[in-house]
Amino acid sequence: MLHSESWKNSTQGHIALTLFFGLLVLGTLNACFWHRVSPEEEALYNKRQQLLSDSLPAAQQWLQAFAASHRDSVQTDKKVNQYYKDNGHWFWLSEDTAFMAKADEITDFLEKQAHEMGFSAQAFHIDDIRTNIRMLRQMDFDSTHVSAVETMALLEWQLSRAFLRYAQGQRYGFTNPHRMLNRLDARKEGGFRIIYDIDIEKADDNFLTTALGHAGDKHPADYLKKAETDHPVYAQLKRELANDSTGTNRQRILCNMERLRWRHVQQINPNEKHIFVNIAAQQLWAICPDSVLSMRICCGAWKTKTPLLESNISYIQFNPEWNIPASILRDEVSAHAGDSAYFARNDYFIVNRNTGDTISPKLITSSQLKSGAYRVAQRSGKHNSLGRIIFRFKNQFDVYLHDTNNHNAFNADRRTISHGCVRVQRPFNLLLFVLNDPDEWMLDKIRLSIDMKPETERGIKYLKEHNEEHSEEPIRLTQLAYVKPNIPLSIDYYTYYPNPETGEFETWPDRYEYDNQIIKAIKPFLPINVHQ
Repeated sequence: MLHSESWKNSTQGHIALTLFFGLLVLGTLNACFWHRVSPEEEALYNKRQQLLSDSLPAAQQWLQAFAASHRDSVQTDKKVNQYYKDNGHWFWLSEDTAFMAKADEITDFLEKQAHEMGFSAQAFHIDDIRTNIRMLRQMDFDSTHVSAVETMALLEWQLSRAFLRYAQGQRYGFTNPHRMLNRLDARKEGGFRIIYDIDIEKADDNFLTTALGHAGDKHPADYLKKAETDHPVYAQLKRELANDSTGTNRQRILCNMERLRWRHVQQINPNEKHIFVNIAAQQLWAICPDSVLSMRICCGAWKTKTPLLESNISYIQFNPEWNIPASILRDEVSAHAGDSAYFARNDYFIVNRNTGDTISPKLITSSQLKSGAYRVAQRSGKHNSLGRIIFRFKNQFDVYLHDTNNHNAFNADRRTISHGCVRVQRPFNLLLFVLNDPDEWMLDKIRLSIDMKPETERGIKYLKEHNEEHSEEPIRLTQLAYVKPNIPLSIDYYTYYPNPETGEFETWPDRYEYDNQIIKAIKPFLPINVHQ
């Protein structure tokens, strides 16, 4: 009992002592707080608070009129103008000066991100925003000859423009590749050649409305953080940009960062079998989770660029005829109408589309070939421009991956020589990659059909018997092989990107000068020294 009473007295003493020190600390903090706020500061705070309360309605009217008269070509800026023109609710400024902390937070975030992206801070109005925040904070309007009402309206407008511009740019890209690249190569018959045919996600009005609504969040930077692409190479490029102290690779890095902001609708799983063709690298990689097959390619010449696209390889054809595309027929072959030697030399033949009859080259005119009433094709075999193997996939251009009758072309450094198709250096190796566990006899039937030596006893026996009985006739045991499941294919263009085989970044020439187009398009976002 004595022990219990002693413990009780001791505990009460400790509690009293704790309360005493707690009150002492609170009193000290309270005194310090009031000590920091001078009468001048308190007066300025009250003046600012009164200004916001009195002037906000007038500022809203000013901004509504300003937005109605202001003209912008940028999609996000037009959206902001329309929003305030329609007298939309203000996201940033309010009658409570606490909004300044939110404005500081988003401005600090955008400035930091602009630096990491290699952009100018002024691309997001950072200097103008900071100036207007300072003017409101210090109530300093006389030195700039800008009224308080106008300052408040411009700050609201600038913050929204910066917020939405960043949100859309990081989520969908600061450029539109369809608009930018598909207006480069004019066609003789009018219009432009389509160069970029990859289906990418695009910002619609619903996105812009939703994104702008997040400007009203307590911490809107949290929303912007989610806008950046999660592509692993993008994060690597940001690090490369930070480490590029000399600036020698800066433009190239910026261009490829922008390409990775264009989010493809067809998302290829990097952990599944797929084929990646990089036109800038003039290289193809057939990628499995545990291995990579690489080979050189030949691709489109400057006037007949290989289009950038995504598709799925669905079947393989052996010993194909080449049906000459209308553009080649019109621009090249028609000039040789009547020249039998030219058609014989190239193994070309002419067919009337209506009757199916084969027409002698002597009897055809240039205008007839251009009319579309006749088809010109190249016979299959070792002289065919498509070679012996062609990998077919859906696309609007009639371009494919295929073998060639000119393998010496792969020895050249610059291999932009085709009419748009992609010639592959090792077509049979690619066939082995594409087909799903073919049996040995199937492979030998393919080998025999394209005049390769068989490897199985059955194949060797078949070849021997054929040579004894039909030595003059070619062996054609198979014409098609279906690819199940289809193999995803990406034909794209990167000038600074990790080599899928080594994982190391490599630099490739801007063969089609697409980097120049990207730099030109993002020039308004860049520091002056980057695009000079």
